[in-house]
Amino acid sequence: MTFRDISFGEQKPKEYRPFLGRENASIKGRKSDGTINDEAKRINEVTSVKKRHRKVKKRADRKFSFSYLLKEWESYRRKQKKKKIKKKTEKKHKREFRRQQRLYIIRKFIPSYKGGGKVFFDEPKDKHEEKEKKINRGYFFYTINSTALYIIAYLLVYMVYQLTVLVVASRWGLDSVLYYYDLAFNDYSPLWTRYNIIVVTFSGPFVSLLIGLLFYKWIANRPKVKGFLKLFVLWVGFLGFNMFLGAFVSGVSFDEGFGYVANWLFLNVFWKFLLSLVFLSILSMTGYFSAKKFLETSNSILRVRKKYRTRFLFHQVVLPWFIGSAIIFLVKIPNNMPYETGILVTMMFMVVPVLFNFKAEARSKMIEKNRPTKIIWTYIVILLLVLTLYRVGLDTGYHIVLKYKLSLSISPV
Repeated sequence: MTFRDISFGEQKPKEYRPFLGRENASIKGRKSDGTINDEAKRINEVTSVKKRHRKVKKRADRKFSFSYLLKEWESYRRKQKKKKIKKKTEKKHKREFRRQQRLYIIRKFIPSYKGGGKVFFDEPKDKHEEKEKKINRGYFFYTINSTALYIIAYLLVYMVYQLTVLVVASRWGLDSVLYYYDLAFNDYSPLWTRYNIIVVTFSGPFVSLLIGLLFYKWIANRPKVKGFLKLFVLWVGFLGFNMFLGAFVSGVSFDEGFGYVANWLFLNVFWKFLLSLVFLSILSMTGYFSAKKFLETSNSILRVRKKYRTRFLFHQVVLPWFIGSAIIFLVKIPNNMPYETGILVTMMFMVVPVLFNFKAEARSKMIEKNRPTKIIWTYIVILLLVLTLYRVGLDTGYHIVLKYKLSLSISPV
């Protein structure tokens, strides 16, 4: 404020009018443009002084004084308190939602149940039943497709196992008969020695182990292998491992197949038992860490979330193994060999641990998104053809004799 703005005597004081811009300079009651400009300058000076005062105050507060630290500590406590309140409310809502779910499930089976209060998110019965049927149908389709792939993979690995033994045995002139349930040799042939017994009975499991490593470690990890193709590759890998590790346990238990290797190496009971435990542990660990790969065989990201993960793995892995092994057992009736049945049972040590890996996370890139789940009839047709050829074609057996003849003559020209 300047001295010229002070009024003396009987002169009336000026009415305070804020500056409203040049367009409003002709408002009634104002004397001239000069007085309006003076008022505008005065208002601007007051606002600039206030701003400067605020800036100085803020700079003073920023100094690391005791009061500044107290203010910061109080603001930090307020923020933490808000976070705690937010977490409490979220937990409360989650508890309420779980309670409502429990009530809904109880009243679904016991409609007259009155305890627990009201259910706020009841869906119409028709809509809920349709939703449940659709979800269950999807799991049913997964089980059928996976069972078909499991049986096809088993027959593939089993035939490779038997043909490898057959070819290696023919190296010493040992002929054999291939049946759907066994590869029969003449056990009383004088051609048998301790060395070729070990080599022949070890050759089949060894080739199966190589198949398992090839399919499980290399082919299954390729980015182009997805969906049910990946599932088939994993089944082949699992069965390849089991035809070596599980075959040893079964062979030692029934003194057949791979068990001849342990017998002719003169391993005592302690070493047989110890190796069996080690091999079963390897099977279990392999199955446990395979949960991630099996989750990536899903056609839907929804099914691999924590809420549905265990159910998906049960229908995709455990149930197909159980149903598929039962079908293979029925196909081999009445000539079920204890050694072959034992191999089917030891597969359990690979399949069941898949359910207990709760930390497994599938890579979303490896999941085929938004593909409808349905029965793939191509797999069913291939399964029926392969099972018919296997059971009917090898019913009477094939006597196979392989002879190797290598002649080499070198003479001067």
